[in-house]
This record gives sequence, structure tokens and C-alpha cells, in this order.
Amino acid sequence: MKRFLFLGIFILYMLSNTYVFYNYSALVRDSDYSVKLFFGVVAALMSFSVIIFYAIGKRIPVYLASYLYKIGTGWLMLSIYAFMLCLVFDIGWVINQFTSQSDLFIYDHHSPARGSLLILLTLVIALIGHFTYLKKKRREIVIKVDKKLPKELRFVLLTDLHLGYAIEQKELRKWVERVNAEQADAVLIAGDVIDVSLIPLQYYKLDEVLREFKSEYGTYACLGNHEYLAGVEGSINFLKSAGIHILRDEVVHIDSLGINLIGRDDKTNRHRKELGEIMKSVDHSQTNILLDHQPYLLEEAVKNKVDLQCSGHTHRGQMWPISWITDRIFENSHGYLKKEDTHIYVSSGVGIWGGRYRIGTVSEYIVIRVQGV
Repeated sequence: MKRFLFLGIFILYMLSNTYVFYNYSALVRDSDYSVKLFFGVVAALMSFSVIIFYAIGKRIPVYLASYLYKIGTGWLMLSIYAFMLCLVFDIGWVINQFTSQSDLFIYDHHSPARGSLLILLTLVIALIGHFTYLKKKRREIVIKVDKKLPKELRFVLLTDLHLGYAIEQKELRKWVERVNAEQADAVLIAGDVIDVSLIPLQYYKLDEVLREFKSEYGTYACLGNHEYLAGVEGSINFLKSAGIHILRDEVVHIDSLGINLIGRDDKTNRHRKELGEIMKSVDHSQTNILLDHQPYLLEEAVKNKVDLQCSGHTHRGQMWPISWITDRIFENSHGYLKKEDTHIYVSSGVGIWGGRYRIGTVSEYIVIRVQGV
């Protein structure tokens, strides 16, 4: 079944690319053969690079795989907007045929100016999306719990770093500097530190950068689905070498802060423990903070008297109109929600999967202040 699904997606993707590059090709309609050949090579590279990456990415040098990944996944996302632009132009052409029959260049499929405009608009969208991604949003939320705490607690929540072929040492170091400036009691990571492979993380020595996170009580993380995608045991060993405490269906008691920090294994593991089983020996007079990567079945946290649940995974679709889909799949696809006495925050992630674009969503890190009675 999965093979047929993949085949269907592949066919749709290639048909979409054929349609887009046919519209783009008006740009080189009157050019000589060498220019047309160059255009064809570029079109083929952009269309097939993501497929080539997944086919041979682990067997070629990391720097080459990084280029393939960035080009392939970047175009995969931009092609959505390129397709919509071409479709809007063609709908305009159809309307023009039945109305004014204007000879304006945008209605001429063979006009180089039309091809140029389509490419320019795609590039503008790419630039806007890229700068939106680079501009990290700092969000601060205040959580009030009906429990005694020794002081106001301060945490920094990160999710969905997706370190690897697209996000390397320089960018990660900027994130670390921002987190350290918050002087948090602890850094909490709700899954997907790793993207698709451990190879680039080891090549770029990202464990050394991750060890630079500074907080009074350390860095804690639960697993995400991408840790499984990259190989769960290798991922765990890598994260431990980076000084991150992995909570895999377990609880850490930080008595000096008056909290129970609970980390669930990712939903990918069908044999992960039930939340009630993990929390059966928890002292509920203390504040319960749950890290669970995928924000499904939020009522489980309510039922088990979790005070604060931190999740990620959704990216809120990363780009519009995919955000409309995630908003319908998840009860809370992004942001703050309170269910009875349980506070829930689902982050859209500080990093990103694939191409570094955000359209209609943000990349963020969360400063959480927890206040007791």
C-alpha cells in the first residue's frame, strides 16, 4: 500500500513539475540551443535532486548530499507556490478567452516576459519565506499552577530542531546563544533534534555545539519520530554524547524545583508505555511537566493530572496552505491551549524540515515561566 501511495505522490509531483517548467520555459523560447539545454538541465536537477538525495545521499560526501538536500527539499516546497502561480495565470488566460481577449503578455503562454514574471514571483516568495524562517520568534508564556513552588520557574522549550544536512553548526550556535541568554532553570526539547540521518551531525560535530547549552539543571529531551527515522539507538547515543538527558517513558524528579519531568517515547513506537503507567508513582503535590513530541490525545494529559504538556511535531504545516491541514488534524496544531487544569503548548519548531522557508507560520523558541501559589 505504501508503495502505491509513494508512486502516486511521485507521479503527481512530476506532473506538477512538468506543468511548472513548461510555463517557465517561455523565458527561453527564443534563445539558442545551449541556453535551452541549460534550462533543461536546471529543471531536471531541481525536479530530481530530492529523489537522488534519498537514493544515494548516504553514500556520497556530506557536502554534496547537503546541496542535493537543500535544492531538492527547497524546490519541493516552492513548487507548491510555483504550481499555484501558473494555475492562477492559466485561469486568467481562460477567463480572457471568454471576455476581453486582451493581448497582454500574461495571457500569452509563449511570451518570455510571462515566463520571467512567473520565475520572479516564485523567487520573491522564496525570499520572503526564507527571511521569515531566519527571524526566530521569541514567545513568552506564563503558566500558573495551584501548587507550591520554591520560586518562579523558568524554562526554554525547543522543538523540531531538525539538525543535519540543512541546519549546520553556524545556525545551531546562534540558537544556543539565544537560549543561554534566557538563564533558564532547564532547557526542554520536545523531540526531533535530528532530521533524517546522523551522518551530517557527526560530520559537523554538532554534539559539541549542543553541549554548549547552559542552564542550572541541564537539558532534557523526549524522542521524536525523526530520531526513529535516523535510527533510534544511534540517535539516543548521539544525544547522550551531546549532554542531553533523554527521557524515554520515564520520570525525573527535580525536588529542589518541586517538579516531576516526564518524557514519553515517541508515538512511532507502538509499544511505548501508557502515560498512566509512567506516572503511577508520581507525587501529584509536585508540578508535573510532560514532554510528548506528537500532540495527539491531549485528554490523556488531563486525565493523568499533567500541569504542563510541551509538544511539537506539527510545524503548523510549515507553509500555507498546509497549515490548514494541520489545523484540522490536530486539536491544537500550534500555540497555547488549556484543558481543565492542564496547560498545553504546541510549538511550531525552531528549526524546519527540508527547505528553509516559512510562509504563514513562524520558527520559534518558547520561554515558559511557571508560577505557583
